[in-house]
This record gives sequence, structure tokens and C-alpha cells, in this order.
Amino acid sequence: MTTSSQKVVASSMRTCSLSTDTPLSPRLEHGVQLLTAALERAGLAVVPSPAAADLEVVVGVRGRSEPVRRLEEDEVLLYNTGAPGEDGYYLSVLPGRVLVVTGGNETGVLYGCQELARVLDAGDGLPLDLDRGETPDMVLRGPAIGLQKTTVEPPRQVYEYPITPSRFPWFYDRAHWSELLDRLFEQRANVVYLWSGHPFSSLVRLPEFPEAQEVTDDELAANRDTLHWLTTEADRRGIWVVLKFYNIHIPLPFAEHHGIPLRQPRPTPLTSAYTRAAIGAFVAQYPNVGLYVCLGEVLQGDLYGTEWFCDTILPGVEDGIAAAGLTEPPPVILRGHAIDPEPVVAAARQRYPRLFTEAKYNGESLTTWNPRGAWQAQHRHLSALDSIHIVNVHILANLEPFRYGAVSFIQRSVQAMKHRLDANGLHLYPLFYWEWPYSPDRAEPRLRQLDRDWIWYEAWHRYAWKADRDPDAERRYWTSRLAGHFGSEEAGEAALDAYEAIGQVAPRLVRRIGITEGNRQTLSLGMTMSQLTNAARHRPWPDLWESHAPNGERLDRYVERELAGQPHLGETPTDLVDTVRHFAARAGEAVRRGLGHATRDVAGYQRLRDDVTALRLLTEFYALRVEAAIEIMLYRGEPEPSLARLHRAADLVEASVGHYRELTELTTRTYRYANSMQTPQRKVPFPDGSAFGHWRQSLPRYEAEAAHLRANLGYLDRGELPPALTTGGEEVGPFRPVEFTLASDGGAEVVELTPGVAAFTDVDAPVRRLAPELHGLRGVRLPKRVAAHQQVTVELTLPRPAHVLVGYFRDPDPVWAQVPDLETDTHADERGGLEPVLREAIAVEYQPKVDVHAFRHPAGTATVELGRGAYLVAGVVEADQRFTGRTASPDDDRTDTLDWLYEDPEGPR
Repeated sequence: MTTSSQKVVASSMRTCSLSTDTPLSPRLEHGVQLLTAALERAGLAVVPSPAAADLEVVVGVRGRSEPVRRLEEDEVLLYNTGAPGEDGYYLSVLPGRVLVVTGGNETGVLYGCQELARVLDAGDGLPLDLDRGETPDMVLRGPAIGLQKTTVEPPRQVYEYPITPSRFPWFYDRAHWSELLDRLFEQRANVVYLWSGHPFSSLVRLPEFPEAQEVTDDELAANRDTLHWLTTEADRRGIWVVLKFYNIHIPLPFAEHHGIPLRQPRPTPLTSAYTRAAIGAFVAQYPNVGLYVCLGEVLQGDLYGTEWFCDTILPGVEDGIAAAGLTEPPPVILRGHAIDPEPVVAAARQRYPRLFTEAKYNGESLTTWNPRGAWQAQHRHLSALDSIHIVNVHILANLEPFRYGAVSFIQRSVQAMKHRLDANGLHLYPLFYWEWPYSPDRAEPRLRQLDRDWIWYEAWHRYAWKADRDPDAERRYWTSRLAGHFGSEEAGEAALDAYEAIGQVAPRLVRRIGITEGNRQTLSLGMTMSQLTNAARHRPWPDLWESHAPNGERLDRYVERELAGQPHLGETPTDLVDTVRHFAARAGEAVRRGLGHATRDVAGYQRLRDDVTALRLLTEFYALRVEAAIEIMLYRGEPEPSLARLHRAADLVEASVGHYRELTELTTRTYRYANSMQTPQRKVPFPDGSAFGHWRQSLPRYEAEAAHLRANLGYLDRGELPPALTTGGEEVGPFRPVEFTLASDGGAEVVELTPGVAAFTDVDAPVRRLAPELHGLRGVRLPKRVAAHQQVTVELTLPRPAHVLVGYFRDPDPVWAQVPDLETDTHADERGGLEPVLREAIAVEYQPKVDVHAFRHPAGTATVELGRGAYLVAGVVEADQRFTGRTASPDDDRTDTLDWLYEDPEGPR
């Protein structure tokens, strides 16, 4: 076999020279070093003078390099595939034995050196007809790394973790960072997004706010050294470090020092002065680090986002620019989450032209490669603003905790970003975000996500570089990559087929029958029958099926059409069952085909097989429950229902639990937990991601549900209703009130709740009906006309801890305050209140029905700030008040929902 060195010699080239821009920046120096080493490995001695060399290698940035400019002017260098753009490169062997490596910027030249080194290392020598170039589709391409933990550290809130060695030892591990940066460079990723709630108190010292520092002086020094080192090393590899933060988040010691709540939903002079100082100091000390701003969640962004961004954040950036003497402002990324970003962008882009935008791809799951509806429209609008618009593949709540390598699904998703969303940036989340750098697999030592999920990162970055690649060529490419990983072509092909097939299951399940695409749901833990047959009770998130799924029918609509004898539209629940079973079976066949052929990372192939097995069991669990749900919903809707339907449903539910039992046995051996966010924000299938973080914790609930269904059917077979429905339930009496003082203005006033009293101060809308629990409570009413256009704050003084009861009017119109949701505000359930404690508790003349929610407050000042929209404070009650969550409407017949089928027939025990 002829070696690459012999081939170079055969072409009469033994020496080469390198002509480069001077002085070399660290990024270009790194590229030249890579290329020099590759040339030497190929048998070419690098000499200082072009006159003494057989080949002159010219390396330079297009538009800045004088040798490159002369070659262009002389029409020697002609860009046959187009001149390189941002991050693009071009390689060409020219007449006169000149080899040009150029690019649209320094990063492009770096990639050109990298690509030429790959060509030389391929073993075929230097192609004398080399003439090609590439410019990436996405200007920004890279992963998020969370400075986050799986659980909350009270009294801090979600996202709030000072940067210390005890919390994040990996942050200080330079070998870990070097390996990550090298891999990202290999994949041509050019950005790392560091996520934190409020990182500034761990990275800068503010003389005017010493109380804000959350770490020791030694820790602060270590953090500074680490971040400076990281940005320097990243820059050498063409990678930009961006720091993400939320608003309005403040340090815990700062809040305690000033006696203010940690949660700050609106600007104040104090929080504005501190935040501006913190951002200014950060930009001055870390001028090469980008800022990535989330205006939503704690801050009521739609009310105060523009003010906070333009009057606090941007002035802080400008202060830092002035202090550092920067000639070019750093880019600032505005995240379009939990706010309408358009008015913020409109107000800020003329003042600060280097404004980038970002929005989620499929919400907080991976559901479809064809996003549509309002979600697509927002992306297109932001993409049209003549700036960089980034698509964020966010929390993968439906993929956790399993591997994911469906490369064709990923390719189509990036193609959608390019062609349907018009985006030019990728922001990629890890598969198990909240516990970086570890995977959730049960293994010792623990597996790293960097290793376990290599195909996840490589696929997204490959297609962010070039999305429109030939599918057949891509299959060959990934078969080869997996063959290299597992040791044989047979194992590689089998693994690819398994990844491709099983990767269809979770996206299709959640988009058609899920409650939400967000963190609120852990899809791999299953769903209850109530969540399937009575989804409205569990507050499903409409964006899931209106924007993040192909057009089709959810279970309720499917059953309505079945009962009406109407044709079905698009993807239906029965289509779903057939399709996911098909893909799960294909994945099982494929992964078995590769067994015995894996000679490398055999344990990794076994874990892939276990994942396929787990997802096949989960598929059958869901399929059987969907079939059961259809039977139950048809029974509920038929004029003359047959109990045979319910018996078929009970059989199907029991069979589904059998599969879940097998799944539990498997995952007890293979996984530590199912979800990376183990906090109360997790609600579906069961509340609290810690109490229900594993299948073994959920299995008893499903077993009980199946047993209750069978027991309730026994009563129906005898022509009876279960005792829980016939005894009338508990006696209901008034809630126990807590006295309070109304301290706010804005037109609010105290009112005693009785039938006939006006629900608002300015509108003739009397209370027509009131749940007995609320009779005689002192509440607070607002001016409806004012609240419809601006926030009306209610400030109460409480003598002891209590629940503040808020009446929300059931109507999505923005004239009404809306119940907070975890899809857009991770802190939404911080005080409880996400679910009603009394449904349909108040009827107001000519107004929507009112549900009552309870929010916990300590003694002292309780501030009710719900954003724009009218609401009613229905009372203040004791902290230990028991709530049933019952529906108080006299028109409600609980038997119609059939949710009682899944509950204990004897009632709560």
C-alpha cells in the first residue's frame, strides 16, 4: 500500500512554506498549528521561505489578507462554489503550486485549516485539483451548559445556584472543558451558552453593593480565573462563550439585606440600580463574553419587559462598554420566552443594533420537524429583523432519560429551522440538562453525557453546518460512524436503524395525547387515565397541538367525530397507536440484529438495547391506555352505553399496567431516575419530580388505578353506583377566615362576599351564586376597566401565615387575569395555586365562571401581582385550611366525567 508520504513525494513536493496574516491572533495561530502538524504528518517539511519550497501555502482572512487579495485580483483565486461567508472557508490548489486556505472571517480560516488537515490525514495525499469551500447554514451553532441542579436549595428558588466548587466541581475542571471544547471544534460548533439564574453575584464584586456577593473571596477569584481561562481556550477554537441570566433575579443575601422578596416581578429603583451595576461590571471585566437575557418568568415581561431591557439592561451593557473602552459592542441575545418579544425588539434594536433574538423550537420537548401556527409565525417575524435569530432546542422533557440518535429526525428539524422558520442560529440543550455533566444511567463510575450522547451533539451540529445533505449519503455516513463506535458495520447499521425507529416514538406520543410539551410532564413515566379521558381537567397546553404537532385530532375530538359518524382529519389517536407500535417493533428487530456484532463499547450497545426495550414497553403501555380511553369516552358519549366497553377498557388498563411493571423492573436496574428536574414543577403524571422521579414510585399509583376501575365496574354490574358517589361526600362549611388589612391603592376595596354584592368596583356585575365555603369571607374587588389594561396590585397585611384565595374568571381573553402556567414560568407554583381549590365557585352576572385558587403567604405583607387582567380576591383563610378541589356548581354532575371510575369506590381513606 502506498503511503500518503510517498504520494506527496511522487508529485515532486517535499517542502512547503506557510504565509499567514501577521500578527497571528490566537484563533489563527491554533489553525496554523493544526495545519503545520498535518503537513508534516503528510511528509512535507515546512520551510520559512516560499522561494525554497515546492508548495506555498497561503493562509489568510478574505478581505484582510494581502496575498489572498492579490490572488483574487489576478483572477488566480476563483471561488467556484461561491466566496466564503461568515465562518465559511475555501481551499484551492492554484497554478504555480500555491495552496490557499481562506475564509470569511478568522473562524472560517480556522475551519479551513481544520478541513485541510482532515484531507491530508485521510491518507490519500494532497489532491492537486483541490478546489472547494463551505459556508455554514447557521451562523451560531452550539450547546447549552447549565449551572443548575436537579433540586431547589431553599430559601433560594429554581435556577438560583451560586457558582462554587461544592455545587459545580466540573466548572473548575479544565481537562473536562478542554475535551468538550475540542469535541465542539471537531463538530464546528462555535458557541457555548452557560445558563444561570443570576451569575453576576458569583463573578463580579460591586463596591457599591457588597451585600450582593454570594461566594467567598477565594471562590470569586477562582470563578474569575476559570471564566477568563475558558473564554481564552474557547476563542482559540473559534467558540464564543455566552452567559444566560433571568430577570428580575437578585442574590439571596442582597434580598435579605434590604428586606425585599427574592421574587421581583416588576422594576424598582433598587433592583434596577443593582442590576445595571452588575451588568456593567461584568461587561467591563469579561468583554468577550456574550449576554443572553430572559425577560420573562419572574419579571412580568409583557408589562415591564421593554422598560427593564431598555432602562436597566442595555444601560448596564453600555456602562461596561465605556469602562472597557470597547470599539464594538458585544452582541446581546434577547430570549423570546414568557413574553411577547416584538415590542421589546422594536424599542431596542435602533438603540442597540447588535441585538440577536432567540425562541424555542418545539417548546420543551422534541415533537415534530414541522412546527407551524403561531410558533412558526413568531420565528419568521424575528428572523425578518435583519439580525441573527436563534432556534433553541430546549428541555427535552419527553426524551428523558433515554438516548436519542434519530439522525433523520434531527436533520429534518434543522431543515425546518432553515426553511420554515428562516433562522440562522442553533442553541442545543443536552438530553439531561439539569445534571450536567452526568447521564442518568445507573453505572459506576457515572457516565458522562459528553460520551453517552455523542451522536446527539454531532448530529445537530452537522446539520446546523449544512442541513440539506443527501439522505442516502447520510445513511452511509452514520453507519460508518456507528460502525467505528461499536466495532463492525453490522453493529453500526443495526444501531442506526434502532436509533432511527425508536426516535419516532416519544415525539409522536407527546404531541398527540400529551398534556404539555413542557417541563410539567415527564412522558416516560406515563399518564393517568384521567389525563387521557378528561384532559381539560389537567390544563392541557394548546400550543402542543396547535404549533408543535401536525394537524390532527386529540382524543376528545376523535371520539366526538366517531360518535357523530364524521370523517377524521390528520393524525388521530388510532393512527398514533399503529405508528408507534410499528416503530417500536422495528427498533427491537434492529437492535437484536446487531447483538454479537458489537466488539467495541459492548456495554454501550447493551444500554442502547435496554433503552429500546424500555421504550417498547412504554409504547405498549401508552397504546393500550389510548385504546382503553377511547372505549371509556365512547361509553360516556353513546346514547345507550354498553358496560362491555368499560370491561374491555378495564382489561386494557390492566394489561398496560403489566407492561409498566416490566418497565419498572428494567429501569430499576438501568436508570437512577426518569427526569432531570426533580422539583414540584413536575405535575404529570403525578405531582413532584422528587416524589415521583422513578417508575417504581409511579407503579403503585397505576396499580391502584386499575384496581379501582375494576372495583367500580363491579358496582355498575350490580346496577349500583359506588359509595363514594352516593354518600354525598363530606359536609361543606365556610372556610376559616384570617383578618387582613388592605394596604394598596389603585381602586381596590374590601368587600364581604355574599350573593348580590358587586364583584367589581366599577361594573354592575353582582355575584349570583357563591360556594358555601366562601360565604361571608372578606375579599377584595378591583376596578375591572382599569385591570383590563394594566396591573392592579393588591397588597395585604397578614397577622399570621395564610392562604390568599384568588378568583380567576374562566376565559382566555386578556381582559381577565390568567392562571399562571409552568410552561412559561417555572416559578408559577412557588406559592401553590396552580390548581383550583374550588371549581366554578362563584357565578357573577354576565361574566365567566370563577375558579378559586389558594396561594400561600407568610405573615406580613402579601403582594398579589397577577399581571394585566381582572380578578377577585375571594378571601384570606388559615394556612392549615383543608381544600377538596371540588366543583361547587349545582349543575355539575360528577358522574358524567367518569373520573370516579379511576378512584377508590369507598372514597378517600
